[in-house]
Amino acid sequence: MDNLQRLIEAYGGDTRLREISDFITKSKQASRILSTGLVGAQECFALLGLQQLGIQNHVFIALDKEDAAYLQNSLDNLNTERPVSLFPDSFKRPLQYDQIDAHNVLQRTEAINRLSLNAKGGEIVITYPEAIFEKVVDPQLIRDKRIDIEVGESLDFETITEVLVEYGFDRVDFVYEPGQFAIRGGIVDIFSYGNEYPYRIELFDDEIESIRMFNPGTQLSIRTISKVAIIPNITGQFSSDEKVPLFEVFPEDTLVWIRDTDHMLDRLQACFDKAEKFAEDIEILERSELREIFKDRAFIYPQEVLNHIDQRSIVFLTRSEAVGQYDKTIDFGGKPQPNFNRSFELLIEDLQANEAAEIENYIFTDSAKQIERFYSIFEDLEVKVKFNAITKAIHKGFKDEHRKVACYTDHEVFQRFHRYQCRPLS
Repeated sequence: MDNLQRLIEAYGGDTRLREISDFITKSKQASRILSTGLVGAQECFALLGLQQLGIQNHVFIALDKEDAAYLQNSLDNLNTERPVSLFPDSFKRPLQYDQIDAHNVLQRTEAINRLSLNAKGGEIVITYPEAIFEKVVDPQLIRDKRIDIEVGESLDFETITEVLVEYGFDRVDFVYEPGQFAIRGGIVDIFSYGNEYPYRIELFDDEIESIRMFNPGTQLSIRTISKVAIIPNITGQFSSDEKVPLFEVFPEDTLVWIRDTDHMLDRLQACFDKAEKFAEDIEILERSELREIFKDRAFIYPQEVLNHIDQRSIVFLTRSEAVGQYDKTIDFGGKPQPNFNRSFELLIEDLQANEAAEIENYIFTDSAKQIERFYSIFEDLEVKVKFNAITKAIHKGFKDEHRKVACYTDHEVFQRFHRYQCRPLS
């Protein structure tokens, strides 16, 4: 078993997490858990630990888009079983409703498409207030309108063209962004709204001979697949009464995590006020996508968000008077990684102190060469320190004395800027 898997499984056996899991499982109603003292990536291990204990589906409401992206990046690096979805708002900038971001719309579509296709559960979605303010298309409608294409089946050019145009796709010579398709000879390229890369479908007469995912910039194949699901534009193809709050998409046993309840409520109210003001000028909007979003007010009232969240068990990471009474409170007692100011003497002192206290040291980095650098520096300084190397990136380190682990990141040790890199879901 490698170091990462051993650490993740250790949290699966954590007594604090088992206490939370047992309380939620045995409770006859939605539980309110206040979990304080989760520091940095410790909350990622806590979430994955609860997933091992049987709580499969999770929605985490972060402070803002950046907080969500860093959290998603860490969880996605740690969770090797399946990708972790980032669910953003539809716009270039949160609370700025004048321009839709096609990539954000794609990510929203990917997340909803995954939820609609996954009957087994085990989904983790990271989001933030501005994103949950917007309604999403009812997954049942997506399933009903999805076009399933499979190798060995027949495909009629005229029919597929009519359906794609009806679903909001544009016919072009070469596809380069979601919502486009191209037909050349016996080849059909489709860039679905629900995938990071387009598909190339090759036919022999009217029979589908092969399906490949390819890079539109290089035209090189990424991988061969046996079937694909093409879905329509969820931004402009559905009316407001066909859209539902994000939380209605998830099963009833989904666990909701809220970083800061008061902050969430403030941001939701700000979203509502800003959207109402923007909608007053709906007649002067020129872009059809924006008109579709705002003419029907496809948004969720702040109180409606609370009503939907209240139907599920919640882990609150900060105390709030708006919540009232908590059913259970657990302090994880996590500590942030010390500020080493690039001093290896301080790092060595900290690592050795942990070892003396029987606390296991873990150093996280996305570069194997960086691990070699640590070994080389320790060797040059002629010191012996024991640590477990993990070539995965996390956004922030932590020390968990109860679990007897201390996790360090190379970017914090060397005081380097750490940029999240979210991998595509496809």
